[in-house]
Amino acid sequence: YGEECRSKMYPPSGPTFKGNISTYVINLDLPPSKRWDDLMRDKKTELKTVVQNIKDIANTFFPSGKVVDIVDNKIAHLTATLPYPFNEELQGIANSSGIPLG
Repeated sequence: YGEECRSKMYPPSGPTFKGNISTYVINLDLPPSKRWDDLMRDKKTELKTVVQNIKDIANTFFPSGKVVDIVDNKIAHLTATLPYPFNEELQGIANSSGIPLG
């Protein structure tokens, strides 16, 4: 890791500053499956990158791909056991982003 610890960096600046961070309002009056649609519309590419990085790490330790397959396809149904509204929010995020529910 090559970046040194810096202080007094607010407001942000410097070589790693990539611009202001967007603000999103999550409307809790919407149905849980729709609350995250706006954020997913803007950030689905970044989320897919994070998920792929996690899969790559898992496949490094378990090269057969079975762990990722189990998570993506076999245990996704466990989200139905989560309490409302979390189960529906996760399903909505999966639907909006195109990422498997697992």
